[in-house]
Amino acid sequence: MEKEQIHSIIDGEKEALIGLSQYIQQNPELGGEEYKSSKALCDYLESQGFSVQRGVGELDTAFIAHYKKGDGGFHVAFCAEYDALPDIGHACGHNLIGVASVAAGLALAKLDTDEPYEVSVIGTPDEENVGGKIDLLHEGVFENVDIAMMFHPGYSTIIDVKSLAFHSYEFIFHGKNAHAASEPWQGKNALDGVIQTFNGVNALRQHVKPDVRIHGIIKEGGKATNIIPHRAVAEFCIRSIDNLYLEEVVEQVKNCAKGAALMSGTELEINEIGHPYDAMVSNQTLVELYEDALNEFEFVDISRFNEGMGSIDMGNVSRAVPSIHPVLALTDQLIPGHTNEFADLCNSSKAYETMLLAGKTMAHTCLKVIKDKQIQEKIKEEFRQSFLSVNI
Repeated sequence: MEKEQIHSIIDGEKEALIGLSQYIQQNPELGGEEYKSSKALCDYLESQGFSVQRGVGELDTAFIAHYKKGDGGFHVAFCAEYDALPDIGHACGHNLIGVASVAAGLALAKLDTDEPYEVSVIGTPDEENVGGKIDLLHEGVFENVDIAMMFHPGYSTIIDVKSLAFHSYEFIFHGKNAHAASEPWQGKNALDGVIQTFNGVNALRQHVKPDVRIHGIIKEGGKATNIIPHRAVAEFCIRSIDNLYLEEVVEQVKNCAKGAALMSGTELEINEIGHPYDAMVSNQTLVELYEDALNEFEFVDISRFNEGMGSIDMGNVSRAVPSIHPVLALTDQLIPGHTNEFADLCNSSKAYETMLLAGKTMAHTCLKVIKDKQIQEKIKEEFRQSFLSVNI
């Protein structure tokens, strides 16, 4: 009966929800600048009876939409993302993620049941760069939440999602200008520091574990070929599935840059960029419940390829609140995220069908938890036990 209610509530708002997602898709905004997207989601949730607080955690485009049914109930949260990527727009499908979470929250808010509970849709900006969820964690936004979840589109279906922890650093080399032809010996080449850092990192790759990813770009390398560059800048992202091992690799990468500064006779400045992302720890009880919900809604997995791991700020949430972050396939083709092709896919009928299904299955999963105190305790106990052994 309640499954049918969830189905009916979301299908009843199908046109509005798809329109909302299309609006976000057609108005891509970078992290921290999602003013149109945030407003559209907030306005819709307010129209559906949610109490909406905008600009939470000192983030202009973050929000909390809250609905309370009765007193003393279990508190579930759905994380909404809506930031886009430079040049390629919603090539990570955040137009689908945000609205799927809104749909799940709506279904629980409109459900005809005597169970007391609280539901929040938490608008979490800037996942692609800084990690808005981490700012909101620091501000205590998740403190009274019992479970949190969201979905992500992909080309493979993965319920028990793993992710890579990561740190990003900027290495700034300060040298000395000189005429590159007449007196090059008077200069100290900052670009040499950057190049030798890349060489050191490339040599390091042989000696790190297979899950490690190190990738970098040169942000500044000089202004003219006839001037020894006095300043050069490289940015590196370092990832691993193991938080503690990642710290070791980070120090090794920093040492590559320090050695490069020594070789080039330059001064090195190291700046961390954004927040470190933790590896995801999915709550297995929630994983199983979500998989059951997919089966109940007769989800057909069309994926044929195994999708690689990226990094998500939901990993940090998963270490504060029992969480899941399932990925549902939109295609049976190998179409990776962060591409123009995936951006197009996220504006297709299959994408919107999957978005609505994600909302239904998240709502159904949470309802099962809300109605069963034994499941609630199982989730909490697993969460307590999981961090006795995991690298945090």
